[in-house]
Amino acid sequence: MAFKGTVGFVGAGKMGGALIEGIIGSGLLGADSISVFDADAARMEELSTRLKVKVAGTAREAVERSDAVFICVKPDQFGAVAGEIKAGWKTRKPAVVSVMAGVRAAKISETLGSDVSVARAMPNVACLIRRGVSGVALDPSAPSEVNDFVFGVFEALGGAVKVAETKLDAVTALSGSGPAYVFMFIEALADAGVKMGLDRAVSEKLAVLTVSGAAALAEQPGANTLQLRASVSSPGGTTVAATAALERAGFRGVVIDAVEKAKERAVELGA
Repeated sequence: MAFKGTVGFVGAGKMGGALIEGIIGSGLLGADSISVFDADAARMEELSTRLKVKVAGTAREAVERSDAVFICVKPDQFGAVAGEIKAGWKTRKPAVVSVMAGVRAAKISETLGSDVSVARAMPNVACLIRRGVSGVALDPSAPSEVNDFVFGVFEALGGAVKVAETKLDAVTALSGSGPAYVFMFIEALADAGVKMGLDRAVSEKLAVLTVSGAAALAEQPGANTLQLRASVSSPGGTTVAATAALERAGFRGVVIDAVEKAKERAVELGA
């Protein structure tokens, strides 16, 4: 059974806006089924004008209108809005979907009510152009149509994987923060091109398209990155010389260490 309820958003910044556009653009729900509250009145007006969603005067009002509520505020803002959100549970108990990094489902349930269904998701910045990936921890106590809808929302923004909530810190470190690592790699490639005499604009275009093209190849069914790398590594050639230098510099270990540091910080934020 498909989810045919109403949805509220508490927080409608970049990620909240991307989720709203994903819901509407994928046909999961119409704009008239979505209510939005954000502290930025101009942002709500912009979304109302452009997407035709409903504007709520308060977070409580958004909750009271909804069968599922997406909480898209920053983790340190949750305490400030929690009381108002909780007040909206008087007439109905909507399912909660949180995209707040580090805030555990148990903490959300404890704050809002022990009988509240809570799903958590960790999307990344590429969701803004529907090329992102999200880790989604669903609540097994929620109705199947709700869980199918929640997962479908994040799939509509690029792709999604189901994980246990205990794995979300690792997802945060790998794919949530991952675009920043890739951006740094692109910057380094472009800088290398400039160092070797290429024009900056040319070097940046070569770097960006090289990374996006390589990622597209890795996405192909049955693709294996080790085999792909071998296919462009002729014996004694330029690629082998370059990858050997990366290995000597500890490239692989540095990346692994960086991701582990990001996970440690996610755990700290949750605590």
